[in-house]
Amino acid sequence: MEQGKIDWNDVWKELMAGQQISDSEGNNALWNKKDNAERFWKRSQGNSKITEKTLSELPLTPQSRVLDIGAGPGRLAIPIAEQVAHVTAVEPAEGMKDLLLENVAKQGISNINCVSKRWEDIDVANDLESTYDLVIASFSLGMPGIREAILKMEQASSKHVYLYWFAGGTPWEEHSVNLWPKLYGKSYVCGPKCDVLYNVLYDMGIYPDMRVFPLEYINQFSSMDEAMDFFRSRYVIETQEQESILLNYLGNMLVQENGQFVERGISIRVRICWEKK
Repeated sequence: MEQGKIDWNDVWKELMAGQQISDSEGNNALWNKKDNAERFWKRSQGNSKITEKTLSELPLTPQSRVLDIGAGPGRLAIPIAEQVAHVTAVEPAEGMKDLLLENVAKQGISNINCVSKRWEDIDVANDLESTYDLVIASFSLGMPGIREAILKMEQASSKHVYLYWFAGGTPWEEHSVNLWPKLYGKSYVCGPKCDVLYNVLYDMGIYPDMRVFPLEYINQFSSMDEAMDFFRSRYVIETQEQESILLNYLGNMLVQENGQFVERGISIRVRICWEKK
């Protein structure tokens, strides 16, 4: 490396590590719970126009083989499967994986298989089925080392890679910025965004196409107890004092609409894609 040159993969790693408290499950903690996965699925079904827009820009053909990394409950994998020959869905979180398999069974889909591993633990040669025309990771880039993750995506792809990530702060990060000093006595470190990702790609000799777009973020809860249960999954709550801090914060942040407790926000998203050389 040239003297003084920034190692953007190290920047990514540092920012990812800075978000950890003491939760060994990391990003999977929230989505291991089935009810959180179901809430995500319900929200995604309510934002069907976003899914349709994403599908319209993917290079899909009836012969395509697609790898969906961090597939969740099947927001993209299921409608993609209706247009292509095969989909492999990689999903490590227990709640998301179980709901994905339920959704696949309910809809009678036969051309999706699921690999329940973290992407960083995947062995491309042994865990996946040959190579894929399209590799997609939609808001699922929580890997500690992004360069290594991208190298494996390139290994798994025969043609296209499509990544979706964030530009600027997100509503959930704003909550953490507000809550961490009160809960843990230290500042919250926001995760890496598309600027770091782009620079990692650039240093790898990959010069992608990029599209920036806003997306409204809405969470609805039938009761404060349900909201507390959801937000506990985002944090490590070990004392009654922390419980009270979280409850007070939600009481001030959530808005009551039609008998629901509602969280709203806007996040800026980015599509980053390239075709393999």
